[in-house]
Amino acid sequence: MKVTRMSWPYEVPEKLQKACANDFEEIRNQVQDGISHLYKLESDTADLFVVTRGEELSSGKKELVIVCAAGEGMKEAGRVLIDNAKRLGFDCIRYHGNEALHRLYSSYGFGGEEVERVYQVALVG
Repeated sequence: MKVTRMSWPYEVPEKLQKACANDFEEIRNQVQDGISHLYKLESDTADLFVVTRGEELSSGKKELVIVCAAGEGMKEAGRVLIDNAKRLGFDCIRYHGNEALHRLYSSYGFGGEEVERVYQVALVG
């Protein structure tokens, strides 16, 4: 699989915009500021954008955060993400999602344990 680190594109592909959802501007700014990183993962069966960032936990462990992923090929990309996270010295990987996404990722061998749920209460409209 070919993995390419990218700058934030001037014309953002629709699938990446959808994956960022309400956090589009924040994710774009973090990539532009070097806090997060945008990667394009490509193979014969994968065409995927992934935004990641590294964090250090209060325990001192290093965590790779999958901020968002968009496209096809997560099954193949999951192994690449795990292998590269290990190679770079991360102790764990975190991603936010719902139960359906967790079941899907689990079927790819990339499920993990639930450690938190995140909810947002809209105060407007």
